[in-house]
Amino acid sequence: MKKKPADKPCSQPLRCAIYARTATVKVPSENNSITHQVATCKRFARGRGWTVRRDCIFADSGHSGLTVKSALKDLMRSATIKPKPFEVLLCTSIDRIARDTSLVIRIHKILKRYGVEIRFVEPDTQF
Repeated sequence: MKKKPADKPCSQPLRCAIYARTATVKVPSENNSITHQVATCKRFARGRGWTVRRDCIFADSGHSGLTVKSALKDLMRSATIKPKPFEVLLCTSIDRIARDTSLVIRIHKILKRYGVEIRFVEPDTQF
């Protein structure tokens, strides 16, 4: 049985990527803004002793969650690079990745194939 990344700090900090998305180019609510989503994920990572590289923060603004958009495609491409730049993808909630659950499952399976786990930082949205 494969283990998920631990929530406790370890000797070698896990490297994280962050994905944030807003569906509108209009001013989103504060809780849904790209800035808020990224800050929330960074705080989550910092609290566990994990690291987030600046070049591993991906965001799509003004895009529907019904298809895979450019930043998410870039993130998934990055997961295939060797050595892998991150082991964990942080996102505030499942609907920030996609509105279509089957699409989220496909993305999860692809990332898992490359050794990347998805962690949702808001308590009610674990995958």
